[in-house]
Amino acid sequence: MKILVVDDTDAVLLLISRFVEALGHSAVQARNGQEAIDTWRAHRPDLVLMDMMMPVMSGPEAAAIIKAESGAVWVPIVFVTGVGEENRLAEAIEQGADDYINKPVNFRVLEAKLKAFSRTLDLNRQVVEQSTKLADYYDRAEEEKRVARHLIEQMVNAERLSDPGLEYWLSPAESLSGDLIAAARTPGQVLHVLLADGIGHGLTAALNVLPLTQPFYSMTEKGYSISDILAEMNNKIRQVLPVGRFVAVTLLALDEANDCVEIWNGGMPALQILDPSGRLLKSVPSSNLPLGIIPSHSMDFVPVRHYYDQQGLIVACSDGLIEAHVPGADAYGFDRLLGAIAGNLAGNRIDSVKDSLAGYLQGHPHHDDVSLVLMAFGGDTPPPATQDHGDAQPASDFTLPALLAIDECKWRYSLTLGADELRYINTVPFMMTFVNEIRALNHSQSDVFLILTELFVNAVDHGLLRMDSRLKHSAAGMEEYLLERSQRLANLQEGRIEIDLAGLDYGGSELLQIRVKDSGPGFNWAAWSRVEAGEPQQAHGRGILLLRALCSGIQFVGNGSEVLAFYRPHSGSDALH
Repeated sequence: MKILVVDDTDAVLLLISRFVEALGHSAVQARNGQEAIDTWRAHRPDLVLMDMMMPVMSGPEAAAIIKAESGAVWVPIVFVTGVGEENRLAEAIEQGADDYINKPVNFRVLEAKLKAFSRTLDLNRQVVEQSTKLADYYDRAEEEKRVARHLIEQMVNAERLSDPGLEYWLSPAESLSGDLIAAARTPGQVLHVLLADGIGHGLTAALNVLPLTQPFYSMTEKGYSISDILAEMNNKIRQVLPVGRFVAVTLLALDEANDCVEIWNGGMPALQILDPSGRLLKSVPSSNLPLGIIPSHSMDFVPVRHYYDQQGLIVACSDGLIEAHVPGADAYGFDRLLGAIAGNLAGNRIDSVKDSLAGYLQGHPHHDDVSLVLMAFGGDTPPPATQDHGDAQPASDFTLPALLAIDECKWRYSLTLGADELRYINTVPFMMTFVNEIRALNHSQSDVFLILTELFVNAVDHGLLRMDSRLKHSAAGMEEYLLERSQRLANLQEGRIEIDLAGLDYGGSELLQIRVKDSGPGFNWAAWSRVEAGEPQQAHGRGILLLRALCSGIQFVGNGSEVLAFYRPHSGSDALH
């Protein structure tokens, strides 16, 4: 140790200094309180041996200044006192002195005290080092959390969560949440809502759910179904997360055009479907494993479908909400949750749930991340087929013969699929990857998606599979239709569909030509013309009205197995390239 020895008597100063050095320490000297302060500032010794009574400045006065300037660094001060100084010694110790030794100095006692202070100083240094390391670790952890929080905010588009009919609440147990809520619409205006719960909570859990965002947003924007999105998310989690990490997921698809909600639940609490009065209509428990546990080919990604003819509400939450508990009471549970929602159907339901949970917890924290999604369905929002399509050009501005006579093509994209490819290629979302790159179609992707989907589905369902749309009008008809379609497609042995997209120039107007041809026997397209002329809507009526609303011209060729559709994109670009 470096020890500052302070005494106004040269003999005592020299004697104590020599003894300190003999014990293996280094000694620096001062002869009064002011000199002690100056020497301490210059040498920063580890310990101070200081006389009480000295000229210029006393020992207690100098000790008080040294203690004040040393701050958080502990500098032991031991007073060397004479007889009759006990009262001042008591005051000095009260002001921060650490010990004392009487004159004449007993060097055996001084040696023992120096050894004890040396051990204490070593422990103090270790504590300071550990405290510094902890402070550095805390600062690094906070910076990592800040970066992770920024990354999460960038990857989760909060603006899309403001979708009409969607309410949500997310409350982390720590600074970061392992729960994730995301929403996006397909080009066909189907609303996809993702609720995910990563294992654990905090930063680790937050990182677990991040791999879900990229496939969710990118595949939704291209029009993929939730089954395809789930398969890709499962692959992504298994690819990037360590073994043993998994994510519980609920994925919803609200299709207002077809009055249908698709629900897939993997490891989350049961979803509750309520009627307008808050009465429970259906509960959809988890029937699937969380994502990331087994390969996608071993999982069932087929969603549960709920068809509706009135307004209602879907309630989805993480287990952190319903399993919240306080000592001596049952968990918060579904009854309290649904009671809070049912009592505020016309008001702010999220605030009602927050108040209900806060009243239940009575000041106790919730120990897991809490997330809640409320999705209304059956509202007054018109389906995409009847929405305003901006400046899409009506058919009267073009004559069909003139459209058919256009032979100047700026670009062309063609695709031919056989029976094998039709069974596994998601054709329309695949083609939307190309459409999204055409600048002139940037503002028309939704329209193009709807036209392509209608033409392609008609070619497959009615051209190749020979499906009967009348199935849809029976009880549970849509489920029967989809099951029959799936079976026929799986057994399809031959057939071909050609799709051709072309950018045309018609008198300075930009046009998109879509040609779809199937190898089926065709159909009576004259009946389509009668519907177009205003006859009552039949089985194909919705699709016909959609095409007529969007396209500037439609022409069936030959036996009806080939159709040409002409579409004028919305304004917003200067070229089809």
